[in-house]
Amino acid sequence: MKNIKTAVILAAGKGSRISNTANYVSKPLLKLYDMTLIERSIFNLNHKLNVKKFYIVTGYNHDAVHDFLEELKNKINVEINIVFANEWEKGNGASFLSISNIVKEDYVYVVMCDHLFNDSFFETIAEKNIENNKCYLAISKTLSQFNEFNDATKVKIKNGNISHIGKSIKAIDGFDTGFFVIASQIFKYIGNMSDEKSISLSHIMQKIADNNHLCCIEVPARSWLDIDTKEDLEKAKDFLFDAANSKSNDGPVSRYLNRPISNRITKQIANFPVKPNHISLVSFLLSLLAAIIIAFKGYSFLVLGALLAQLSSILDGCDGEVARLKNITSKYGGWFDQILDRYADLLLITGLTFHTYYLHQSLYVFLIGILAIGGSLILSYSAIVYDPASKNIQKFRMGRDVRIFIILIGSIANFPYVTLLFLALLMNIEVLRRLWVLKDKLDY
Repeated sequence: MKNIKTAVILAAGKGSRISNTANYVSKPLLKLYDMTLIERSIFNLNHKLNVKKFYIVTGYNHDAVHDFLEELKNKINVEINIVFANEWEKGNGASFLSISNIVKEDYVYVVMCDHLFNDSFFETIAEKNIENNKCYLAISKTLSQFNEFNDATKVKIKNGNISHIGKSIKAIDGFDTGFFVIASQIFKYIGNMSDEKSISLSHIMQKIADNNHLCCIEVPARSWLDIDTKEDLEKAKDFLFDAANSKSNDGPVSRYLNRPISNRITKQIANFPVKPNHISLVSFLLSLLAAIIIAFKGYSFLVLGALLAQLSSILDGCDGEVARLKNITSKYGGWFDQILDRYADLLLITGLTFHTYYLHQSLYVFLIGILAIGGSLILSYSAIVYDPASKNIQKFRMGRDVRIFIILIGSIANFPYVTLLFLALLMNIEVLRRLWVLKDKLDY
């Protein structure tokens, strides 16, 4: 991919098919999980494709969109230029033509603000080799359940180039995703189209295709979504959840128990201005409370503490889900969560150690507890190297989710001593296993 640092986002349309949504102001300002569509487009292009300069083309309810973008300029480190399309009511093609005399870069991305894309989409775009003086349209060969056939714009491909584009094409080779790579020199082919009464972007692209300048980039069908209706807005929530969970490095307990529950929780809290670090802190405080309760003598305290620890483990997945849904992931947030997790592990196993000591009154219990704590902490430390190196060979991940679930099962069974001993053995054996597995696979 050429080093493209500029994007044009078309955000001028009225969105008449979705304008009956509650509190509707403008389509670009529609919120999905407390984040507007226009903000999500800017953040994705910046974070995934390293775009630094934006032209946002506005039209319907320009003042509201303009005011929002002016505030957004103070929050993110990118250049935002707001362009009002005087003839936006002619169609999205007129909105596109409004930047023809403004954009000076050789190549720009052109994106619809009401289209969503996931990581696999952006990875495909980033890997594409762009030929000189060629324009590109990202297409999918089929449609996923997220997009409607009748609403989709179709394309016909001939000799590797797009030959026809429109909604009424009979022989279909793919579907328009609403994402373009545009060479600015093509404006010489379409400059005279601004005099037409109605101008669609598809009409403009057909003109470019007629000059044999429109190529295609094939992307996965499930990697994009077009939002036109209230029903699409609901589908978009599922689409974003799929994207948020697609790269999760879950262990078996997280995958089959924690994640289904944390997803339900996240769907509720993500609509509010809650921050991932706040969730991490709540999860840690629950672990602290669980550790204190487990340390007391008595079966009821043991089980209650273990249940709270499991709840903490479930909530521990919500911070990452919320961060990915709102495009606010950060290295600091991940590091902050990991540090709190290590403290939580230390406290929980310490609480279990004291509970076991009260029952058996043996100093050996503290030795076993130290081994369990040490093994758990070193296992977590080893994951920094082991997880990336074993992506293709790891079938079962021994992590924090498994550790806490073992504490839950052992507590319900009322075997604290056996549980502590089992943790001490299992965690340290797993550390040794990881050392053995990677002994010939690392160069350091």
